[in-house]
Amino acid sequence: MAGRKVLAITERQFAVLHLLWEHGPLTVRGLMEYLPRGDRQPYTTVLGLLQAMERAGLVDHEKQGLTHLYRPALSRQEATGSLLSDFLARFFQGSAEQLIVGLVDAEKLAPDDLRAIEARLARADREGSRAAAGGKSPKAAKKRRKSP
Repeated sequence: MAGRKVLAITERQFAVLHLLWEHGPLTVRGLMEYLPRGDRQPYTTVLGLLQAMERAGLVDHEKQGLTHLYRPALSRQEATGSLLSDFLARFFQGSAEQLIVGLVDAEKLAPDDLRAIEARLARADREGSRAAAGGKSPKAAKKRRKSP
């Protein structure tokens, strides 16, 4: 775990990232239009949040006249992967199997969900085998080599 940068995102920051992923780059006022009515904050509060997110490397901006257009600095996949990796490391000693078993035990994962996961793993395994035969090093094959 040493040397690995952990991505920490608050619920409010994740909500802002979600809006930027869904709607593309937005100004502060544009972002405020998408906030749920009960979650409306003053302009300066939303601006402060975006500036803090920029310092944290979550968003960046481009100047457009007198306004700033904010965009996510990382993809949904990058954010999700980082958060899940940290979650697995902190709560499940890095074991995805323990996470899945915990979800099944807590009745949060239905048999249909498990079948869909199995189908996705099988598809990734086939794609990884096919790419490896062609001399490529796909992400799926890389992950398979890392896991115990």
